[in-house]
Amino acid sequence: MNIVATSVPSIHPAEPHSARGRARLQRMLSAATELFLRDGYDQTSIDAILVRSGGSKATLYAYFPTKEDLFRAVIDGVLVDNAQPQLDLSRDTRAVLTEFAIERLHVIFSDQHRAVLRLIIAERERFPDLAQLYYERGPQRGHLTLVNYLEALHQRGELSVEDPEEAGEFFIGMLMHMWYKELLLLGAPTPSDAAIEQRAERVVRSFLDAFHRKAH
Repeated sequence: MNIVATSVPSIHPAEPHSARGRARLQRMLSAATELFLRDGYDQTSIDAILVRSGGSKATLYAYFPTKEDLFRAVIDGVLVDNAQPQLDLSRDTRAVLTEFAIERLHVIFSDQHRAVLRLIIAERERFPDLAQLYYERGPQRGHLTLVNYLEALHQRGELSVEDPEEAGEFFIGMLMHMWYKELLLLGAPTPSDAAIEQRAERVVRSFLDAFHRKAH
């Protein structure tokens, strides 16, 4: 089994031909990203973005005919930049899973992810496509990466994982469930690096104990 995430087309505009044009577009996108993530969709105006970037309305509208188009491009860009970890079958399984767990927790509790998550939730009714984009490029992609890795470990006899999907849910649930609820509902602070590492190590140890292949 090799599960592949569904493909979501890019929302980025066509790239300008000149270096000057590319730099101008990047300044506008950077300014829009900063303001949307800080102030939200409704509270961010096109004029504020232009003041921050030094661009013109004519240039901005040439790439993004509406504020909605610009917002979609900003969210798309943030999610594209959120690279997923690679799970290397040639390395020690405990080390790979621990690194995966630590990286996922750092992403979830990063300031940028918090801001994106707030935006996605706040604007889900107005931009359901962006909620889908976030799900597919974030939680689902990470889950499928883990599921494919667990399936490979099962196939080579290292772990006993009869249902990789369920095992992946088990792993992610142990890792994030309580902290994620506290983040969403209580605005919990980011755990320390030490707390993240300790949690990752405990979860991996429990997971491997539960799915260790028993000799017959």
